[in-house]
Amino acid sequence: MLGKLMTGLAGSLALAGAYVVHEGAIRIRVDEQDAKGTHVHLLVPTALVPAAMMFVLEATLREAGTRARPWLPAVRAATEGLARQPDCDLLEVQSADERVHIAKRGSLLVVDVESLRETVHVSVPLRTITGMAHRLESWSPAS
Repeated sequence: MLGKLMTGLAGSLALAGAYVVHEGAIRIRVDEQDAKGTHVHLLVPTALVPAAMMFVLEATLREAGTRARPWLPAVRAATEGLARQPDCDLLEVQSADERVHIAKRGSLLVVDVESLRETVHVSVPLRTITGMAHRLESWSPAS
């Protein structure tokens, strides 16, 4: 009996793991350059984003949706269009002490910022951005 329970549990964990891998992850890495600098590395499964939104106050979601509403159709169109395109560099800005690079890599939007003080890397699945635009739109009052 215990063996069947453990097999069922292992199968459930394998399915949950496969779902999380399929949905992708948001990767955030911040490394400060000085000797005592902070290093933050996060890997957040995108499957957790809708669950995390359940903990955000309704008023906050409504305000975010209302403020973002004018741009949400453009965000959705851009991310859906980028998803169909091959990998490409979208933006690169460089100054004497800072470099910003935004690119589409596979199914990800990748943002890299390098400066004398810190290095920041963020990658987000395009599908997650599209989904968030839909969710924010549903929280904003119709115009």
